[in-house]
Amino acid sequence: MKELLSRLLCLLIFLPLEGIGQNLFPGVEDHPAVRHALVGISVKRVTDGHEVYSRDADLSLRPASVTKLIPTVLSLKERGKDFVFVTRVSMRGKLEQGILHGDIIVHAGGDPALDSRYFPSVRFLRDVVEKIRVAGIREIKGRIRVEHEGGETLIPGSWLWEDVANYYGAVYHPFNYRDNLYTLSFRSGKIGTPATLLKVDPVQPGVRFENHVLAAAGDADNVWIYGGPDARVLQVRGSMPARREIFTVKGATHHPDRVFVAELQQYLASCGILVKDSLVANSGKEVLLLEHVSPTLSEIVFFTNKRSINLFAEALGKITFPDDWETKVKQSLTEMGIGTEGILLKDACGLSLFNLLPATTFTDLLLWAYSNLGSSFVRSLPLAGKDGGLSVYARAEELLDNLQAKTGSMTGVRALAGYLKAADGETYAFTVIVNNYTCKSFEIQKFIREFLVWGYHNWPQK
Repeated sequence: MKELLSRLLCLLIFLPLEGIGQNLFPGVEDHPAVRHALVGISVKRVTDGHEVYSRDADLSLRPASVTKLIPTVLSLKERGKDFVFVTRVSMRGKLEQGILHGDIIVHAGGDPALDSRYFPSVRFLRDVVEKIRVAGIREIKGRIRVEHEGGETLIPGSWLWEDVANYYGAVYHPFNYRDNLYTLSFRSGKIGTPATLLKVDPVQPGVRFENHVLAAAGDADNVWIYGGPDARVLQVRGSMPARREIFTVKGATHHPDRVFVAELQQYLASCGILVKDSLVANSGKEVLLLEHVSPTLSEIVFFTNKRSINLFAEALGKITFPDDWETKVKQSLTEMGIGTEGILLKDACGLSLFNLLPATTFTDLLLWAYSNLGSSFVRSLPLAGKDGGLSVYARAEELLDNLQAKTGSMTGVRALAGYLKAADGETYAFTVIVNNYTCKSFEIQKFIREFLVWGYHNWPQK
């Protein structure tokens, strides 16, 4: 009897308090993938908010791109699914016999999707050229200018400098163009020989690239672009696979307005419209040529989560709360009945290493969104069996077409948050965040997949 009581006492000491009375996921305490990691898990039924599983759900952890759930939900809450960005294009000056003695002015409206590859039917550059032609302009004596209200665009101070020039760190500007993305195309030869930089698309005006890329064994992309937003020289270093005819690397456009103006001038020239690009005295009122409307907010939210686009997430954060991001988010969450303890927020997209949030915050946010936003939000989450981001989870039959969730990943972080329709037909909101693991990333994904499969069968019993 004494030995039995001793065993029971040990069990009570080492069993997490929040797990008492629950059928804990077998092996979670001793699973080799997370033995040395920090793990936060929160699961609640969407119909009544009943908690069916919790493990260190209040622990502040780095969520990586799962952070995008915050700007996507709150932008829909604050702005509404039909909100649009407006970009206006006008001319100022005298138009005489087809010659504009003045400028073409683009008034930036913060649209993150101008000529975005995610919205191929919306063509801003083409429409601007067409409006200039319809206005009867055959020559522009002045300049093409992009203007905007507000101050200087700032890179979040907690972003890694290695990310800033690469596409991870595509900064949101008042004027954005072609996803603020360019590509470097290389050709490589034998292992150890220098790779050849073939093309920069689109051209980055005022920037020169120093190429130090070498051909290497394997298929990994280890090419990095280094340089700040005002650097005139960007260094490209690292290695790429050997003997490749074409190998592309993505970079972040630091001055999308310059890229747009250069492409517009080139397009106009191909149509026989010359831009002198000289300073002229502008007189008279501005005449509106084009009022360009962006895709709706719900469409932008869709791709923000489906494709995990940092640029779009930062745009949504900016239009939701233009300043004091963390403070305003906490105020909004409080109004929604969601606790805010343990939250540190340095950006809207999740690229910052300083973001810290508990798993329960995301689960409660998902509960609120399910009840208040419906399909305008839920459809934006990747679906297992359809979207590539969840391919590793679609390997489990139970999760196929039943799991809809946002992934998050960076060095030492794997996270997943969303909805799972379980065996009883009920939908559950869940969040799993793993930090500081020492194993391979695929082992953490396997751990999360096993947990969700177990939950598919066991959560209905709670």
